[in-house]
Amino acid sequence: MDAQTERSPLHVSHTDHDDGWTVAVDLDSLQVSDDHVTVDVIGTEAIVAVDAPHLQTEFDIDLPAADAAKTLRNGVLTLSQRS
Repeated sequence: MDAQTERSPLHVSHTDHDDGWTVAVDLDSLQVSDDHVTVDVIGTEAIVAVDAPHLQTEFDIDLPAADAAKTLRNGVLTLSQRS
């Protein structure tokens, strides 16, 4: 019997602005609620942990600079920095 693991890649976008930058991550493919996701920003890295009944995982997102503000709303994680 062959077992196949299906993976949905996360969609990550990076946009530079005149006054800063934004990194957006679409977590919809993970099929988890925002309540199951925690995000810690340490330097130039965002550490995203998912602890849902059907999925426990952790991954890192490289950021262009340190001290990003973070928001998570409706499955979209936004990390940004403004001058």
